[in-house]
Parts: sequence; structure tokens; C-alpha cells
Amino acid sequence: MIIWARYPPGLVAAVGAAVLLYSSRHKCTVAFAGLATLLGLICMEAEYWVAHGFPSSEISFFTAAVLLTLTALALGAVGGAALGILGLAFFAYVNLRYGAPYLLDYVQPVLYALLLARSRRELDWQRSGFLRAGWTEGVWILVTYSLTFWRTSSLGKWEWITGGSW
Repeated sequence: MIIWARYPPGLVAAVGAAVLLYSSRHKCTVAFAGLATLLGLICMEAEYWVAHGFPSSEISFFTAAVLLTLTALALGAVGGAALGILGLAFFAYVNLRYGAPYLLDYVQPVLYALLLARSRRELDWQRSGFLRAGWTEGVWILVTYSLTFWRTSSLGKWEWITGGSW
């Protein structure tokens, strides 16, 4: 398989999310950030399909994740904050436990962090300094990505990103 066939789902998610987030700078910011995470979920499943086919065991997880995202969208900023926390915790666990050989393993947590930051800003769940919306999430991403890079390397799972078999 051509190595470049592996990247389109992750790139679609990143570019699509950037367009959604940029277009919502002044209104509906939480809803558009939630839609960006939904786009990321769909692209993540597409990336898995490109990697090794779509296993039937993924269907229930994917359905639950989409329903959870739609529920969070319906709940507004509170739902966005809850989904952001849940998404960050989920990806921290999965990426640190199993390594992160897929591009969306790095894109999706950023989308959840942005959703959480926008929700916190709208709800005014922030303080000055480190607790300001965006700072806490940024530090979380930096720390978990550093640990994820180390874990993925220690498990030897970079082969998929670089074109080898996984």
C-alpha cells in the first residue's frame, strides 16, 4: 500500500476541524468545536479502515461515541465541557496504554482540548493565570503527547506512520 493512502483521514479531520473552528470564532463556538470532534471521530474510523479494515467490534464503540457527541452537542457548553474532559481522559489512557501509531491519535485530543477550552470560556469556568481557558488544556496536551511519543517508541509502533506494516 502506498504510504500516502494512510494520511487522508487524519488530514481531512485536521483541515475540516480548522475550518469549522475558524468559521465559528464569534458565535456557536462550542457547537462548532463539538462538530469538529464528530468529524474527527468519523475520520478516525476511516483511518482504522485504511489500516486494517473496519472490524465489527468497532461498530458499537463508534455508535456510542457518536451518540455521546450528539448528546453533548444538545447539552451545549456543559455537554461540551463534559465531552472534552471525557475525550482527553480517554485518549490519554488509550495512547499511553497502547501507543499511538495513527495520525488521528494526535489530532483528536487537540479537538477535545479545544472543545473543553471553548466550553470553559463560555461557561466562565476559568481563572487568571494557569487556569485560564486554553492554558490548562495546552499543558495537558504537551504532557500527554510527550508521554505518548515515548510510549509509542518504546512499543515500536511507529512503523505504520513511516510506511511499514503494523
